[in-house]
Amino acid sequence: MVINYTEEIVKNCLTGLLKNDPAYKEICKCEQCIDDITAKALNNLKPNYITTKKGEVYAEYSSLEFQHQAEVIAEVIKAIEFISKHPSH
Repeated sequence: MVINYTEEIVKNCLTGLLKNDPAYKEICKCEQCIDDITAKALNNLKPNYITTKKGEVYAEYSSLEFQHQAEVIAEVIKAIEFISKHPSH
């Protein structure tokens, strides 16, 4: 199985920001908006494909998360702000 680990990082980041940041309390959190935010952020980030081989996945996840965390957060915030102002519904 091939996984774009950047997608997992973006989804976790987005979930955390929407749950914990009061600035995003009022934005739409419907499935379409969440998918649009995720897609917009992913389009501006380098994909990181991994395979689910025994033991390698955890190491790969850990290294990627720390290296790209700031970039992911910045892109997710940009995507939230854009989609909240331009929802597709």
